Amino acid sequence: MEIVHQCGKSGLQVLLIRGLGSERDLAEREVSEAGIPLALSNRAVWAPLHRWEPWFLLVRDASGHARAGVAIEVVRPRVMPGCLILRVAKFGGSLPGEVCRVVLEAITSLAKGTPRVLRLQINVFSFNGREAIGKMLKELGFFEVRPPSAYRHTLVIDLKPTEDEIFASLGTSARKRIRETTKMSLRSVVITDATYAERLKELQQQALQRTRGHIPSEDWHGILRMTREHPNLSRVIGLFQGEDTAPKNMAAFLWGCNHGDHVEYRAAGSKRQSDVRIPYGYLLVWDMIRWAKATGAEWFDMGGVTLEEGEDTALEGISRFKRYFSREVVEVGAEWVLEPAPVKARIARMISHNARRISAWMGKRS
Repeated sequence: MEIVHQCGKSGLQVLLIRGLGSERDLAEREVSEAGIPLALSNRAVWAPLHRWEPWFLLVRDASGHARAGVAIEVVRPRVMPGCLILRVAKFGGSLPGEVCRVVLEAITSLAKGTPRVLRLQINVFSFNGREAIGKMLKELGFFEVRPPSAYRHTLVIDLKPTEDEIFASLGTSARKRIRETTKMSLRSVVITDATYAERLKELQQQALQRTRGHIPSEDWHGILRMTREHPNLSRVIGLFQGEDTAPKNMAAFLWGCNHGDHVEYRAAGSKRQSDVRIPYGYLLVWDMIRWAKATGAEWFDMGGVTLEEGEDTALEGISRFKRYFSREVVEVGAEWVLEPAPVKARIARMISHNARRISAWMGKRS
């Protein structure tokens, strides 16, 4: 653990932990015991699902008490061997403005002081502080990327009322379809066994092909292992019609991630519908909302939504489905980038762009 930033005015100190291990685990525990929500993407259990090198910033005040924990994803791009890209996901949350500023100053200093860093990318995610964080980033020399790589708007559901009150707040169609599922012998089952990994991948691909969405390379084996070992942080629910819960009989699924103060509708999938329209997703979402409330989350994030006037026509169908549960649209996301070495970053973008074009051309010829 090394000190990378010290704020003389506030007394806040930022320490860096490289890699995983006992030191990282103790730092996370320190943050959690201080009552500070820690997003799943900021936890050590998230890192093995991906190919980047995990770093972690621990923020302490002058009294030595934890004030924040922020993960940094260190990516080594293939197009520029030896170079680095630093990324921070879901930055902001409910952190106080003073803490956000010190963390951003520390990360900026780290990026500028680390050789071969091409780009520092901050994906902001904040219910109330997005604009204030954006102002800080602009002052530090970042520029905003539009559209952001993560979603900018989402639908939210308040989880502070009772379960009955939450159900009553859902749209009429959602309540009706949730009740209908009980008459169709549909039931949801928590999925943790690795034998379901290929079926989850298949259902997600089918759903995204129908919406022409980007198909991610999710590590479903790793996700299921994390869900099994940390059931309070990750939950995968499968939907079955009848008693046979063999993987081939799973008709739909939903994956939720617990980020401390909120739970995110992370990913979903379903098989192609027959002539009989069955409301696959409604029971899954309701069960995930109930789980989110049980974990102590304050609100439920429906995982992004297009604006009603049409932001992405390919996603209008899923956005319409999500609006059956909530009509409260909140702007939560933004993406900001700093390029300590602008010329190298520009060359890397050109090489990456040309590589994608060649790959697409070769794909058409094969």
